[in-house]
Amino acid sequence: MNIKKLLLLISGGIIPLGFLFYSTVFLATTSCEPPPHVQQEVQYSPTPQYTDLYSFPKYNIPEAKKPGSVNLTAVITVPEYKDTTTQEYTGGVKVAAGGSMTPDMRKVFQSFAGSMGEDIQSQLVAKGMTTKGPFALAEVTYPDKKGSDLTLSIGVIFDIHHSSNPKYKGQATFEGGVLGNIYSATMTVGMKVYFYMLEPMSEEKMWIKKLDLGVQDFEVEYAVGREQYVTGTTPRTPDGCGGYVGGYNTYGWRDKGTLYDGRVKAFSDILKAAYPQIMKASWNYLNTDEMLNLKMKSQEIRERKRY
Repeated sequence: MNIKKLLLLISGGIIPLGFLFYSTVFLATTSCEPPPHVQQEVQYSPTPQYTDLYSFPKYNIPEAKKPGSVNLTAVITVPEYKDTTTQEYTGGVKVAAGGSMTPDMRKVFQSFAGSMGEDIQSQLVAKGMTTKGPFALAEVTYPDKKGSDLTLSIGVIFDIHHSSNPKYKGQATFEGGVLGNIYSATMTVGMKVYFYMLEPMSEEKMWIKKLDLGVQDFEVEYAVGREQYVTGTTPRTPDGCGGYVGGYNTYGWRDKGTLYDGRVKAFSDILKAAYPQIMKASWNYLNTDEMLNLKMKSQEIRERKRY
């Protein structure tokens, strides 16, 4: 076979193959079939879990007298809080609708107040007194007031400020596929505790003691969930394959609740640190001799007001 015939045979095979390759590539690039969707792997961030928010250390009683050895009965009330934003006292589980304390922070305070009421009751029992409660002040019944010498009421005043310009730290996808924006902020908390000794029937204040726990700043982090929602649809136009393109939903983004909140953990830590100081102050303030003296004055008030 001469060289010319060989070249003709080779060219005769290459040309059809070229047309075949060209048509395949052309069809692949201009086909009406959509390209395959490749699922991207998502890296999930763990959601911080804040545990032990609601437990507070029990106070160790320095000494204990025989129960009922002191002739004095006191009503113990559940500590209330006053938020300087709302200037409104709240008691027990009833909390203010507004203010700087978030709903989760209020839950922490309720546990804190419950523990305080129980521990202060234990202190008075250890001092030999008889107690009734703890009650919310508004829920103390007439018979309990009539049968008691004194009422101990405790008010906790918080001055809480959250940073007005939280810093955006980034975005993450959390467990469960929830997208969230992460922010950092400064939270400032001031705290004062007031102890009031009242005449039970009139609720007239007989003495006031104050414990100032100062002001502290905390750097906190929190995340807000984000979700897509339909804002409209795109226009429909012919696709050249007998169908249409467009008519797809368009989406926007909006906030969807708090995913985690470091402010709650910081607030719980503040109360845990303050708890032993409050209990120590309470033990010192609730002096037996002073309270017996107040009992006599309480009887004078009742006689004067004819209860």
